[in-house]
Amino acid sequence: MKNKELIYWVDLTGPAVFDEIVRLTIMDINNNVLFNHTFNTKLVDWWYSDLNGIKPEETYNEQQFENYKNKIQTIFNHASKLITFNASTFFLEKQGINLINKQIIDLADPFRVAGDENDTIDNLCTYYGYKLPDNIYSRTGINYAKAINYCWHKMGSNRKA
Repeated sequence: MKNKELIYWVDLTGPAVFDEIVRLTIMDINNNVLFNHTFNTKLVDWWYSDLNGIKPEETYNEQQFENYKNKIQTIFNHASKLITFNASTFFLEKQGINLINKQIIDLADPFRVAGDENDTIDNLCTYYGYKLPDNIYSRTGINYAKAINYCWHKMGSNRKA
């Protein structure tokens, strides 16, 4: 059976030219975790971890994204709609993930207020009343995916009202 909607969260290393996926979490709209992993990187061996809470040294013993590509593709194949926050599909597609015929909903787009660095997942969660851990280093991909799911449902309730 096809899951109609899946939630995903992706963390990248930066800088933009060399961005690599360092964490990916995928869950269904019932908060069932379908995939949650941190990856070792090919090109980037250091990044500003205050942005994603993942220290480079925490990834050294992890496998690379490509080792999970088939599993990730299989999960995405069961969805018609992917919901995320401020995550371009470019990096998934660059890794060989096929997202053709998938509707991508980026909650950052409808949330855009200032169109700048103030449009963050933290501010989205504050707006909709979802509590993320204060310390970015204690946040997991699951925390973020659950936050996206919660806010997506709140947005849906607000649209109905």
